[in-house]
This record gives sequence, C-alpha cells and structure tokens, in this order.
Amino acid sequence: MAWAALIAAYTFLLYFLFEYSLVVAVSDSVVHNLPLVGLGLGFWYVVNYLSPKDNGGLTSLVVNLCAAVLIAVALTSYASYSLLNSLFPGNGAYMVFLVETLPWRIFIGALVMAVIVMIYYLLKYNQNLKQKEEEEIQLQTLLKQSELDMLKFQINPHFIFNSLNSISALTLTEPGKAREMVIKLSEFLRSSLGKDNTELRTIKEELERMELYMDIEKVRFGDRLKVASHLDVKCNEMQVPNMILQPLYENAIKYGVYEQLDEVAVETYCHCESGNLHVRITNSYDCQAIPQKGKGIGLKNVRNRLDLIYGIPDLVTIEKDQEKFSVHLVIPQQNAGAIGKRE
Repeated sequence: MAWAALIAAYTFLLYFLFEYSLVVAVSDSVVHNLPLVGLGLGFWYVVNYLSPKDNGGLTSLVVNLCAAVLIAVALTSYASYSLLNSLFPGNGAYMVFLVETLPWRIFIGALVMAVIVMIYYLLKYNQNLKQKEEEEIQLQTLLKQSELDMLKFQINPHFIFNSLNSISALTLTEPGKAREMVIKLSEFLRSSLGKDNTELRTIKEELERMELYMDIEKVRFGDRLKVASHLDVKCNEMQVPNMILQPLYENAIKYGVYEQLDEVAVETYCHCESGNLHVRITNSYDCQAIPQKGKGIGLKNVRNRLDLIYGIPDLVTIEKDQEKFSVHLVIPQQNAGAIGKRE
C-alpha cells in the first residue's frame, strides 16, 4: 500500500506539475518505482541474515549496507532510464528531463531504500525482543517447576524414610502390622507417583490420599491417633497443589503424637470463602513438652510451594494456644499459572 501510494504520488507530480502526458507519467512512475519495490523486498533477506557480529561490528555493517543500497539503486535507476529512453525516443523534452533528474532519482531512491532498511531492522529488533521475552517466560516457568520438583523431592524421601523405619521396627514386634503398613504404603506411593500425578488436584482427591497416608500412621500409633475431616461439599472440586497437606499431617504427628502419651486428634476443616479455599489442620499437643529438634522442612516447603505457584505471600498462618496447634492455608482458585496446568 505504501508503494502504491508512492507510485500514485509520483504519477500525479509528473502529470500535473511537469505537465507530461498521462501515458508518460504512468510509464515513468511504474518503470522507475517497480524495480525499487523488488529491491526493497530483496533487502529484507539481507537484513534478516546479517548482524553486526557477522560483519565486523555495527560501523562496518552500516557502511556495507549504505554501499549496497547506493550501488543497487544506481543500477536499477540506470536500467529504468534505459528502458524509458527506448519507450519515448521522439520526446526530446522528456529525454532531457530524464538525464537531468537521473542523479535525483538515484538520491531519492537510495534515501527510500535506507528508510526501508531502517524499518526492517526495527521490525527485526521488535521480533527478537518478543522472542527473548517468550524465552524468558519459558525459562522462568521451567525454573519454578524445577524448584517445585526439588521441594517435593525433599518431602517424599523424608516420609518414605520414616515409614521404612517404622516398618523395620514393626517386623520384630508386630509382623502383621508391618505387612499391613507395607501394603498401605505401596498404595499411597502408587497414587502419589502415578501417571496422572498433576501439580494441582481437587481437595476431595487430596483428602482421600491423605486419608490413606493417615491410615499408614494409624498402623504405627494405633488408638493414640484420631483423624477427622470436615469438608464443605461446595468445595469438593476446588484445587490444591499436589501433596501440599502431607507435610502438615506429618508435623501434626511429629509434634503431637510423639510428645505425649494421651490420645491426639488431628482434624481438618475445609470451607470456601471469597473464591478461595481455606484449609485448617489442627492437632492437640502438650505446650509444656520439650519440642523435638527438626530442620523445619515441612512448613517451609509448604510456604515456598504456595508462593511459587500462586505468587502471593503469607498464604500460610500458624495459630496455637495451650492445647491446640493449627495451620491455616488459603488456596487461591486463580492465578496458578502454567505450572499448575503442567502434567
């Protein structure tokens, strides 16, 4: 469209300003400008495959391009001049006009080509910038996914190690319970490491898996461990990060059951509010007992995973009194990003 407008303007000037016939004006405009159209398209490939790194730096590239533009325009202008000279040999005034305007045709054509080359480089720069932004987004997504995987891999071996230790102890004292624990552990790992192990799953599915996990722990602690879940049916399909609750249950057992001889109740409450899923896990504990030393992997992992997935801080809060220890999670149901959709 730009070239069509330029050809039309060129014809208008020759016809109305210089008062040549319409045939001469149209012929001159088309014969002179069409080769420049092809030349302009050809320079796109030159720009697309040349970079300052490949041509001794920016200065060398500019000099080479200027020389190429000038030579190419001079050759096409001279070819157009020769063709027009053969088309209108009897028009002496027009022949004089061709000779006198040839330097100007070369200059203006070179200027137009220089502008076109600059536009090409701007387009190429914009294209490269968008490509780099897309690559950066992909790298950030991969980095976040790697961090999430690392956090999950820190948790899973820790749980398996504890379970195997318990099984080892039970094989000597209660072989039947050890066998039951092995079966439940295998079922739990099968559901955790299956092909459908997505980053996000519904809270109903996650609680079902955590029920299996707590069944494993019940084999170890028997009647001392009581488990209850209270899930609002309206929240069944709300999504949570995979295995996000397991470290919290593990902490509840570690700092509840281990530190007292009385019965310990671990309760889970789930409800929906303002488009978010609220999960609260509480356990009874002895506030006067000397707390066990640990590396704090559980809560730290939960905080880091939620921050990486949702990009929102302070989604985990802790409350405690003389008898109850509670961890409250707020799980947004939007802005989980590409990580949550990856399988």
